[in-house]
Amino acid sequence: MNTFEPNWASPPGATVLDLLQERGLQMKELAERAHRDVQSVTRLIFGVEPLTSDWAECLSNVLGATTGFWLRREETYRSDLRRICEAVGESPAEWMSEVPLKDMVKLGWIERGTSAHETALNACAFFGVTTSSSFERKYTRLMAASAYRASNAYATRPSAVAAWLRQGEIAASAVDCAPWNPDRLHASLEAIRELTLEADPNVFLPTLEAILAASGVAMVVARTPEGCRASGATRFLNSDRALMQLSFRYLADDQFWFTVFHEVGHLLLHARDEVFLEGLEDRNSEAEKEADDFALQNLFAKVGTEVLESAPPSLRSILRLAQNAGIAPGIVVGQLQRCGRVPYKHFNNLKARYSWAD
Repeated sequence: MNTFEPNWASPPGATVLDLLQERGLQMKELAERAHRDVQSVTRLIFGVEPLTSDWAECLSNVLGATTGFWLRREETYRSDLRRICEAVGESPAEWMSEVPLKDMVKLGWIERGTSAHETALNACAFFGVTTSSSFERKYTRLMAASAYRASNAYATRPSAVAAWLRQGEIAASAVDCAPWNPDRLHASLEAIRELTLEADPNVFLPTLEAILAASGVAMVVARTPEGCRASGATRFLNSDRALMQLSFRYLADDQFWFTVFHEVGHLLLHARDEVFLEGLEDRNSEAEKEADDFALQNLFAKVGTEVLESAPPSLRSILRLAQNAGIAPGIVVGQLQRCGRVPYKHFNNLKARYSWAD
């Protein structure tokens, strides 16, 4: 008797998503009933988080079917994933050798397996691919569609950038967004500018996320793995949803807020089929210059950018200019440094500094 063996691996999260839609439930409702966060539900749906017995019991109570059904669904998925990945005669551990798996485990993006092979299989689930050719097709196309230019001065690995971008996709699916509305986003610029005066990320990040989501932009903050030097990225995930991904790479307010306004510029000014990677792209491209100008003009909308050339480079002048512009003093310092009017070692105490929680 022949046994049907599909050439695809469907995570149990696909069934979860179908049942949620059938019952008119949101992911956040499942998260509340499961006593988990929305990110955990998202990871389950993408096949990144294993469906444990606890999950099986919860899904049985909320969506129906037995716990045994859900556990068998997980077992079938992992079995299919292993079979397909191994069928082509190449080990995932080999063709994923350039992918920063250790960092992905450390950042909590994938589970550490009992062997290098198992960890690589978990990475296959994360990326939604089963062969080296499918990985290259999916992410080479993404890179080709972007303004990506690897700098010779730094060790940048496309596979690391791909991992960071994929994490953005997964995390963005947990963000509840209104449909894309460029007019509303443009009208929100003043409110975003006012947020620069708040030094605590625990305060300004949820507010920024809500402002952007109301305009159809899912904001995701994700640390970068080794080999990815991106500070920000923007792209459209579909016709109704854009993604703004931020890394807090420089851990300072001047860089962070300039990146936010720069990425908003890309969303409002440039083609919707492109991917823009801040920190990796060709800084001399026309699109990047336009996004830089957009950021500068909107950060200093109340006073005009000309003041950066005329204001005395003194502490009193910087504080006065920041107050008149309605922005944090660190942003003024950063722009005066950027245009060469203030040495990079001066006035850095005015910048708000951030750190990652362990």
